[in-house]
Amino acid sequence: MTDLSTQHSVLNAPMTTTQDSGLRTQDAGLGRLRTQDFLRWWPEATGALVVLISRLLTMPRTFWESDELLFAAALRKFDPWSSHPHPPGFPLYVGLGKLFDAILGDPFRALVALSVISCVVGFIALAAVFRHCLGDRGLGIWGALIFYFSVAMLVHGTLPLSDSVSVMFIALALWAAALLFDDTTRRMAIGFGLACSAVIGTRPQTGLIVLPLFIAMLVWGRDVRKAAAAIISFGVLSLAWFLPLMDAAGGWSKLLLWETRQAAYVAAHDAGASRGAKSTTEIVARFLSHPWGPKWLAAPVLVLAILGIVALFRRPKRPLIPLAFFAAAYFVLAVAIMDPADAARYSLPHMMGMALLIAAGLDVVRRAAQTAFAPALLAVLLAIASLRYTAPLLRVRVSKPSPPVAASEFIERSMPRTGVVLYDLSLRPQAEYLLGHVDDLTSSGGYRTAAIENGLREYYDRPDVPLVIYADGGSADPDAHVFSWPESDVYGKLTRNHFRVVTVDSLRPAERYLPLAGVYALERNEAGEEWRWLRPDATLRLPHGGAKTLFLKLAISHDAPYEANTTRLLANGQEVGRAVVTKSSVEVTVPLPNAPQINLRLISEQSFSPAAVLHNQDPRILAVQLMRLETR
Repeated sequence: MTDLSTQHSVLNAPMTTTQDSGLRTQDAGLGRLRTQDFLRWWPEATGALVVLISRLLTMPRTFWESDELLFAAALRKFDPWSSHPHPPGFPLYVGLGKLFDAILGDPFRALVALSVISCVVGFIALAAVFRHCLGDRGLGIWGALIFYFSVAMLVHGTLPLSDSVSVMFIALALWAAALLFDDTTRRMAIGFGLACSAVIGTRPQTGLIVLPLFIAMLVWGRDVRKAAAAIISFGVLSLAWFLPLMDAAGGWSKLLLWETRQAAYVAAHDAGASRGAKSTTEIVARFLSHPWGPKWLAAPVLVLAILGIVALFRRPKRPLIPLAFFAAAYFVLAVAIMDPADAARYSLPHMMGMALLIAAGLDVVRRAAQTAFAPALLAVLLAIASLRYTAPLLRVRVSKPSPPVAASEFIERSMPRTGVVLYDLSLRPQAEYLLGHVDDLTSSGGYRTAAIENGLREYYDRPDVPLVIYADGGSADPDAHVFSWPESDVYGKLTRNHFRVVTVDSLRPAERYLPLAGVYALERNEAGEEWRWLRPDATLRLPHGGAKTLFLKLAISHDAPYEANTTRLLANGQEVGRAVVTKSSVEVTVPLPNAPQINLRLISEQSFSPAAVLHNQDPRILAVQLMRLETR
């Protein structure tokens, strides 16, 4: 055994000249190795830098879409039953958001930063997937850039939503799946398990596709050790995000109830009512071509994809299977059950498969043109075209607050804290987070907030309480303040087409009433028209105020199956007027009885069901539209 003192003297002995020169040689070798690594990866690094710069230049200035506020509220308090966030929960995304929020100290900046970083990492992973599938590094990079510069990704990629993070984990999972059989160690299997779990934890609904892919890849690999490593890593990470979700929901039974209700809603709304009278062809087009832009931009993209399908038939199929299965299965799921209004954003996962086809199509063009620069030239042209098309939205989003935020800032400047904000249901997240004081989600605001119908029920007869309507859409009311972004084709095609115009309208005591029966919710459009549909027999209650007359404006819509509808007006059971309502609207003023409480009843001769006449999925029975009401 060596003496400890001898060991100590050897460890502390000065280095000889030979040893010193050897270390210098080793350091030089490591330096060359690092230089070689950089030179080897510079194309991917350059592409990642381009993606990073583009995301930094197109980051939104403020919150915008309603789901963004639900996620922001979840960073403050993870409360599924308050829809913070909305179902199915997004637990891993919320956890990552909380981590970024702890660093940056602001939910909006935290979630936007998370999206930007996810775009950069996702680009690197997707380029690697394409490279493995196509056997061509350059095509892999150009294909990934085409995806990240698609119009759908330019519009939605930097938003404080889970989409970019989900896409990143999908790309990482597909990368791991592509290499699963080539890697001789279990590291790739562990990475595959972690990435698959992360995809589901970020967007749980994607588990309908990821779980079958995960199981199929492990069975196909026929390697028990790799399968065990993948299953363990998948299980550990899944428990890490599932247990907090279950705890926040109040236990397993309550979580199951919460998720079941969401499934029922998706079946009724996303897979049903939201599709209206759209044909299957129209729905397919929304999920297939709209995410790539208008016809002049989507057409060349689709042509390249078709060329890519032909080219891929001549390539080995095994590397393509994970991405092909995921993209095809996700596309079928999207067309079957997802809301077409959100098609551009929901299409991002299966667009990765189409981007692979486009990259393969670039190779066909390169061979036909016998020009090595053809893929780069076409990819750059597509990126420029996408930027040009999305510029009207990106430019205003970077420079101005969104209409919901601008409207909320106006309310804070102009309305006393004793007032109540009555919101459209679509603007509930914005109202609660930006203006309310629910669970101290934000330090600003501090108003009482309520849905319009609930607020009217409580305050319609309270002239001492200021009321303001916070609505999605425009208004022609002279007292209203309208906040908007410019109209553009990209807004109509690539978004839900909500929140471009937001109205703040003070509701004077003379304009208030309480719907009792047969009165549908308040609606409005961007042009400024607002109305409530009435059933053939509708009743509403006027506030106590001693008014002598009642002014009404009534109309029927342009798509009603009749040109006129006679409506009788009864106050406390006594007929006080009659109106022949037409599509160009009619105004009528009727006397009111001297009574402490007045119930106004409107009885119309004709009615129709949109489901039967327009062949959509609106089951209501409609007679006339109440455009305006005012007591005088």
